[in-house]
Amino acid sequence: MAGLLDAITKTQKPRVHKYTRELLERAEREHGEDSGAYRGIYNQYFRMPSTMPSIGQSTRHFDALMHDDFPDGLERLYRRVVVIDMLSACASECVFCVRGLYNPHTLGKDQMTAIGEYLRKDAYLREILITGGDPLISPRKLYQLLTTVAEYAPNITTVRMGSRLPVQNPTAFTADTYAVFEKFADRFHFDISLQINHWYELQPEAVEVLEKLQGCGARLYSQNVLLKGVNDDIETLIELYDRQRTLRFIPHYLFHAVPMVGTDEFRTSVHRGLELARELSTSGFLSGLAKPKYTVMTDIGKVTLYDGTILGKNGHELTLRTSYRLEDRLRWNPGYQLPASATPNGHGTLDVVYIDGED
Repeated sequence: MAGLLDAITKTQKPRVHKYTRELLERAEREHGEDSGAYRGIYNQYFRMPSTMPSIGQSTRHFDALMHDDFPDGLERLYRRVVVIDMLSACASECVFCVRGLYNPHTLGKDQMTAIGEYLRKDAYLREILITGGDPLISPRKLYQLLTTVAEYAPNITTVRMGSRLPVQNPTAFTADTYAVFEKFADRFHFDISLQINHWYELQPEAVEVLEKLQGCGARLYSQNVLLKGVNDDIETLIELYDRQRTLRFIPHYLFHAVPMVGTDEFRTSVHRGLELARELSTSGFLSGLAKPKYTVMTDIGKVTLYDGTILGKNGHELTLRTSYRLEDRLRWNPGYQLPASATPNGHGTLDVVYIDGED
């Protein structure tokens, strides 16, 4: 186990940008220490992961690394998209982070070239997802990677990236950041996934950044995490998704929190999330275009919960039915190894065990 989350767990000290500290102080002044706004910030960054034995034992959100002769920095589970881990740095470290236990890394020029050559040769690929870490924290490195992809891989037309920087340190955005999107506006379609877990994070300075990114042609979509003590009540979720709708976000996933080591107290039960998702969808308080898909991130990939997905429960273990097929994984990622939690079923697809949380 390595990475910043490991250091935070051992030292029990948060690692946050001064903007995040100031945002917590602002929440206390405006709403009080007992408010949802205060807890929404505090519990994401300042409530420390437990050092006690935990139910969740994951150190990766899933294992999809490209092995053998493939370039470093790639993860592949799906047909049309490959994940590129550009760097591991973030402005503030989330204490429930699914990538916080990864080894620190930054892609170099030779690694980027190798990735570009790999992308060009794969007939299935149409898009890339740049993550880390936070790719927007280094416009120079992001520009270098996009230049390489544009040169080597004409088949890549969509670039997605995940970021929390607009709500962790909006002051980091400069003309150089927006210039990256303007430079490649005619080459790529840009989609930016924003993880915003409480409405109080949408401060005016953050909203200004989001609107500027949209002005550069980027589409914004949401990937929120259901977190105990942050947003596990219907009022907070309605306010969050309503504000995101006003900002023209595309609602994507509401994730059940991944069973990472030391994060049990951040995780609700899957059933509680289903109840909240039902209320979001059937209460009449939200536009239909503001409603997310409630999804769990298993060892073999994302699984949106529909009728018949949950096959059974044994203790904390939920067995889920998916439509993933092992032969597809091996076609797209020849070095892929099926994790111990997954088994082929009689229908030719994969069932997987997922660790539930507690309310």
